[in-house]
Amino acid sequence: AQAPGIYRLKIGAFEVTVLNDGSAALPTKYFSGDAEGAAKLLENAFVANKEMAPTTFNEWLINTGDKLILVDTGYSSAIGPMAGKLPKVLAAAGVNPADIDAVVITHIHPDHCNGLLTTDKQIAFPNATVHVNGDEFAWWLEGDVKIPEGKPFFKDLFEGGRAAFKPYVDGKRVQTFKDGAELAPGITAVTAPGHTVGHTMVRVANGDGQLLIWTDIVHSTALQFPEPERGIAFDLEPPKAIATRKKVMDMAATDRLLIAGTHIGFPGVGHVAKASSGYAFVPVPWNANL
Repeated sequence: AQAPGIYRLKIGAFEVTVLNDGSAALPTKYFSGDAEGAAKLLENAFVANKEMAPTTFNEWLINTGDKLILVDTGYSSAIGPMAGKLPKVLAAAGVNPADIDAVVITHIHPDHCNGLLTTDKQIAFPNATVHVNGDEFAWWLEGDVKIPEGKPFFKDLFEGGRAAFKPYVDGKRVQTFKDGAELAPGITAVTAPGHTVGHTMVRVANGDGQLLIWTDIVHSTALQFPEPERGIAFDLEPPKAIATRKKVMDMAATDRLLIAGTHIGFPGVGHVAKASSGYAFVPVPWNANL
């Protein structure tokens, strides 16, 4: 078996641990844009199957010295052995889920919130408060189920999200936030809408260090960095998601931000560079020392 996916880095005095929940591949037909162009991009990225775009599922544990904050929780058992590795990875990192003080759910999709529950549907983080954007909470968890036209699979997304959150909602352990909210000292929520109504990035800043956890700005490094106008079927509002992606990529490249992504190959930490066409991802070099 592969070694557990754990990668630690320091952001000022904070310790951020990237935790890998697993990996998979997405059919290229899920992405907008021409199929021939997608196949060429995958060929350039040395992907053997031109109909499947590799992706991964990363989460982050932020140790501020006072608090342990988990950003997203992974897939749990929803897609079988390809994912659901977070509990074992946390154990390998020496972390007891009961010690986690807060869980930030960046948006209510299964690869981000299913891990709120264990595989036997019990609360996975017994002492944590769950934080989620208020608009995201209202859209997914309150009122009638809303199925966007042409996206029948959203029914399953609603059912899964509501099931994952229910024990925490019933226990009054969910807190909502707005764009720009400080979730903890040095930890700020930044709304990046389009993929979902309240899709959230997390900015970590301490001392001279800064990290932008941009979560689902991209789902495929090979396809969406060089061609950021390629949307994905899971986007609630595709034009807005594309505009947000271009804006965030331009900001990251211009400001030379260190970024981290859910679906960028583990550990998924690096910089964004402007390229002749679109952008490129530049991973940080491996560093054995914090």
